Amino acid sequence: MSLIVKIKKQLDNFMLSVDMELTDEIVSVIGMSGSGKSMTLKCIAGIETPDTGFISLNDRVLYDSKNRINLHPGKRRVGYLFQDYALFPTMTVMENICIAMGHRDEKKVKVWLKRYGLDGMADTYPDHLSGGQRQRVAMLRMLAAKPECILLDEPFSALDEHVKRSMESELMEMLSDFHNPVIFVSHNRDEVYRLAERIGSIESGMLSAVRDKKDFFMRPMSVEQALLVGCNNISQVKWQDKHHVLAVEWDSVFEVTDEQIEQLAMDTDNISHIGVFPQDIIISASKAKSVLAYNNKNIIRIKDYKIVEELKTWEVSCELNNDSTIYANLPKHTEANMLSKNINDELYIKKFYLLG
Repeated sequence: MSLIVKIKKQLDNFMLSVDMELTDEIVSVIGMSGSGKSMTLKCIAGIETPDTGFISLNDRVLYDSKNRINLHPGKRRVGYLFQDYALFPTMTVMENICIAMGHRDEKKVKVWLKRYGLDGMADTYPDHLSGGQRQRVAMLRMLAAKPECILLDEPFSALDEHVKRSMESELMEMLSDFHNPVIFVSHNRDEVYRLAERIGSIESGMLSAVRDKKDFFMRPMSVEQALLVGCNNISQVKWQDKHHVLAVEWDSVFEVTDEQIEQLAMDTDNISHIGVFPQDIIISASKAKSVLAYNNKNIIRIKDYKIVEELKTWEVSCELNNDSTIYANLPKHTEANMLSKNINDELYIKKFYLLG
């Protein structure tokens, strides 16, 4: 089972360019708002038409600009779960699902409804269902059409926080027997990490290489990827020599090891920024002296700080001499008053990422 997408489409401010291939797996496409994530799904589904390119699903050509092939959405066998679920408001739950099946099979539908907590709702209309119930019906309707590929467009965005995790579990259960490509679009990095096997990001209209999710989260390769996975401390850099970069915004020199250079997927000439996760900062450099090989490198000087209590951590906003800010996170068990006494005028950076 495979989905091949190689398309280009001119949007208002940029050219959308997508090149990817999926097998029977869940791949997530992430990116900032307006980056072209939903447009990519609409082109695959046939709702929108690319300017040029090629799309095939299980060796069936869905779109080919050179040969003027553009299969109608109803013939593509692509399931699309919209953000608002797009149920037919004048049809009951039973009717919504049966219309996707192409025939009426009440017995089978009622078995599905009972399995997914919708027992007794066959004659209910969509406006009398909760958000979670509407999503279950939309998923059942989509699967009833026996698609060869599923496209999920922000499937949990309309749900309350306390409902999302249970709906994630139900979605994965529904997909457990679906051995075909699934593309999952979301801006929520926690959802993406839990559900996807591989991840690609759309930046400036171009889809990046689709990578294993752990590699994507643990080794961001661009400024936008770093921001998407929560690495919110970013500075431009200037190379001083092969093993040292100056973080311009932080006015600090960082030592680059041979191992870091070997792991780079690009030339050092293309490295323009450095990124640091908040959890990779030790607040007090004096503390770092006792627990790390402290050699006065990878240090950032600060002039002030502000401590804010978050739900699971303490957030420390560290102000530098040039008025820029760096954010650090500390475990919740750290007492705020003890934290205040221990902070001095230095931060130690345990780990950083070189970004293109």
